[in-house]
Amino acid sequence: MVGEVLGGILLGPSVFGRIPGFTATIFPPESIPNLNNVANLGLILFLFIIGLEVDLRYFLSNWKIALSVSSVGLIIPFALGAAISYGIHEQFKDEPGTKPIAYGTFLLFIGVAMAITAFPVLCRILTELKLLSTPVGIITLASGVGDDVVGWVLLALCVALVNAGSGLVALYIILCAIGWGLFLAFAVRPCFMWVLHRTNSLQDGPTQGVMVLTILMVSCCLIWEPCRTRAFTSQA
Repeated sequence: MVGEVLGGILLGPSVFGRIPGFTATIFPPESIPNLNNVANLGLILFLFIIGLEVDLRYFLSNWKIALSVSSVGLIIPFALGAAISYGIHEQFKDEPGTKPIAYGTFLLFIGVAMAITAFPVLCRILTELKLLSTPVGIITLASGVGDDVVGWVLLALCVALVNAGSGLVALYIILCAIGWGLFLAFAVRPCFMWVLHRTNSLQDGPTQGVMVLTILMVSCCLIWEPCRTRAFTSQA
């Protein structure tokens, strides 16, 4: 995990990216969309596998602990980020080419940036330490989910305030996410369970057709995100 992070830093603009022509040669602009698609696909498949291995019974029986850990893990970093935001804002607000931004929005962004959890990284660490299926791992994952939900909502609100001047985009993203989750839970899941019963996949293990169907359904979640974002952007 640490090696992958260091590899990303080395290949990025901080180290090798400072070499003239390196980024344009190794990562030409026309390749970036394809790399992003592959990265998103790998991330969704990895989180899907993590979801398969997580036993929610541990979370339901320890939700109070998970909630307290999540709250502390969110509030303290957010407060520290808010504490240093004023100095950063005053230092860089007059930089050439910097877009003017209200201090309140900047404070929100710095606080969220400090508090948000790198959930995929957390999953990788727990997987490599073989803690994913333990009560400690389940509580840690549940806390990370709570931090991420609140953090990404606040980040969406922050971006909306900068780009649109209102919370409409953030509200739209939240409602779409809730609607998509409800659609999967109450429309897709019953149909999928019917297919599993018809193919005896629950008793005998998934067939090849069921595995293909599952991967297609997971891929739909990857396709849905950029589609709804582009649709809202074009309407706006």
